[in-house]
Amino acid sequence: MSGASLLERLSDRVAGALLELGGPVGYGSGEVVFSEGGDDGHAVLVLTGAVKVRATDEAGDAALLAVLSAGNLVGEMAALDGQPRSATVVACGPVTGRLIPQHQLLDFVDFHREVLVELFRVRADQVRWANELRRAMPHHAATRIARVLGHLVRHHGSRTTGGWTLDLPLTNVELASIAGMKSRTAEKAFSRLRDAGVVLTSTRRAVLVPDLPRLDLIASGQQLP
Repeated sequence: MSGASLLERLSDRVAGALLELGGPVGYGSGEVVFSEGGDDGHAVLVLTGAVKVRATDEAGDAALLAVLSAGNLVGEMAALDGQPRSATVVACGPVTGRLIPQHQLLDFVDFHREVLVELFRVRADQVRWANELRRAMPHHAATRIARVLGHLVRHHGSRTTGGWTLDLPLTNVELASIAGMKSRTAEKAFSRLRDAGVVLTSTRRAVLVPDLPRLDLIASGQQLP
């Protein structure tokens, strides 16, 4: 079930019980869900929309670590270990969810141990993805950006009549931070993909991938013309 959300991995009974925890909460686009260094201990189960997870690097810049969509739990690390928040979570467009107090989540995972197992598997998928990006470091910038876009499209995109659409407000700087490159390099690589017709963009920052298999070829190392 690689790439599946936490809710998709759980049995129907346990997923239903998780959905009953806490209370409803909503966030507007760009609104902070959690702040890095915060000592609040609750978690949020994302029901609709997606969130960006970012942390401050040694240079003081905000690096985008991940994008998590509906069905995933965010903020659970601080809830489980009682430590300060290790990252900032921001709504990537309108988001609805369930705000789960720390004590409820601790009692729940103590009774439903499969939740801990599936949380570990979700995080393991993220680590494997990060390792894959590190292995791609020797490749050309367009290859690395293509891998990032392919991953995001498959996890957060939707099928349309013209191919696949990724409707997330991600900047080239954020794409660069995921790919582990400078923003200027990422901008040039993205422009090459756009000029070759591999990706199309709209005024809303939505990205259209008309031919996903072609994007995969670029991601595998095939050179752009």
